Amino acid sequence: MRKKENGFTLIELMVTIAVMAIIAMIAAPSFGDLIAKRHLDTSIRELSLVLSDARAQATTLRKNVTVKFESGTNTAEVRYWIPKYDDVDMNSNAMDVDFSDVVYSPVGIPQQRTKTINNPGTLQVLLPLKFELCNSKINQSRTITLSMNGTVEKIELGVCS
Repeated sequence: MRKKENGFTLIELMVTIAVMAIIAMIAAPSFGDLIAKRHLDTSIRELSLVLSDARAQATTLRKNVTVKFESGTNTAEVRYWIPKYDDVDMNSNAMDVDFSDVVYSPVGIPQQRTKTINNPGTLQVLLPLKFELCNSKINQSRTITLSMNGTVEKIELGVCS
């Protein structure tokens, strides 16, 4: 009488590895999208914090505090911000989005910004304080809208424009 061996055959191991490889290949692209989405969410949160911090700093110092959308060294009166991830872009393609400097007054209210539109004539339009970040790899965007008093009013999900 032959005694049954405990363990797996080579064919059983090869089939198991092949199945696991197929599952990994199916799941890999979704992991990449998940990472891109996290980069976008982290960047919009960081931008929200910089804007809120600048508003608080302006009221504390009772001076104008400016947020500049470029790299630089922060000071008491100037805050710099750009996305730290290469796959996240500041998207100013939309009509009502602009990444010009935001200046908070000593009472924490941001100065309103205008944009010149060349229609049949030249027209100055008041821009809402909106900032859109886009990840073109996953075609998703996040938009921050500031209220008139400078607080973050909402963060919206969207698609890159």
